[in-house]
Amino acid sequence: MSVIIGGGKGFIGQRLVQLLREKGFQSIWIVSRKTDGKGNTLTWDEIRNGNLSSTVKPIKAIVNLAGAPLISFQRWTDEYKNEVIQSRIGTTKAFVDFVRDLKEDKPEVYVSMSGVGYYKPDPVREYTETSEGGDFDFLSRLSRDWEQASEPIETKFNVRRAILRAGAVLGSTGGVIRSMYWPFFFSLGGPIGSGQQPFPWIHVDDVCLLIIHAIQNSHVHGILNACAPDVITNKQFSQTFAHSFSPRRLAIFPTPAFLMNTLLGHERAVVVTEGQRVIPRATLQSGYVFKYPTIKSASEDLAKLFK
Repeated sequence: MSVIIGGGKGFIGQRLVQLLREKGFQSIWIVSRKTDGKGNTLTWDEIRNGNLSSTVKPIKAIVNLAGAPLISFQRWTDEYKNEVIQSRIGTTKAFVDFVRDLKEDKPEVYVSMSGVGYYKPDPVREYTETSEGGDFDFLSRLSRDWEQASEPIETKFNVRRAILRAGAVLGSTGGVIRSMYWPFFFSLGGPIGSGQQPFPWIHVDDVCLLIIHAIQNSHVHGILNACAPDVITNKQFSQTFAHSFSPRRLAIFPTPAFLMNTLLGHERAVVVTEGQRVIPRATLQSGYVFKYPTIKSASEDLAKLFK
């Protein structure tokens, strides 16, 4: 049976494909804007039109990882904000229509990403999957609308659905680590702002393995906080990541919060200047066991890849 991955060429998607193959999945189809001519690729037009070859079916799972980058130095204009929205909600609606038009052989499960931006930043309050949110700023409303866009897949078409609210995804080939490596290697890294803000995080392998966990286990559904159980501050992350290179590495050069607001715009900068204490309660109750449950184990793995 096939697994279809929207956004499969991105940072998380490429690692997911590798781990799926290691788990024995062979029929993996990547959805992107245009085919690369190498086979096992689909275009979004093919998804919207539903004209897939019989080799794609039957479909075990659809995974949607599509979305324009949030934390980038792309100017935060109304045009780019619209791209951020449409790249998430538009692709989700395309999959909703695709599932609707599958008269038979509907997928067993639909898995999608969301973000911990759903929860209001707070230095003290702890959030679980049942906590309220989704109604106070751009990122929270984006997460809410992103999640709600896929609801018909479950409520109307009776397909199991799992939504991963992810924290900062740590990996060597993308995400925050790729831009932070050299400053920390030369002891020029440090916390952002005061460093006391919570820093919800997850290793890229755990994001991918949690997706596979949702695909393989029929009892897994609903909201899953894709954050490691090690609840830390931004300063603790900075110090641990620096020390993973060498005990002598320092992390004492803070990045002022106003600079991040200037570079990213306030609506995006809250991802790093503020934070949430996110507990993966439902994730752990589902039986998922984290490969990297602590920031120490994750940092040691990531630093090792650069040595």
